Amino acid sequence: MTYLKSYIERHNQWNAIFNGKTFDLKKLTHNDIHDIYNMLEGDLSPENLCCDGELRGKALADKAKRLQGAWKELQALDKKMVDKQLKYATI
Repeated sequence: MTYLKSYIERHNQWNAIFNGKTFDLKKLTHNDIHDIYNMLEGDLSPENLCCDGELRGKALADKAKRLQGAWKELQALDKKMVDKQLKYATI
């Protein structure tokens, strides 16, 4: 679970600065998983993934690999909930 752990740690570092919500990977609730799913969905959007065209090549591939890895690990944590959300996101 290295990708998801890294993703959550990075998110927690930023939110600690701005007093936002933080997550504990060992104590995730369904609501937490839903929130992380929404964050990943936003981060995987084409505009955010490539930083509005500024990120290319290996850097873009590495970022996509990290985010997709976090997605797959999140999906493994709560496959039923994430699959349900994905179904609605693709309609």
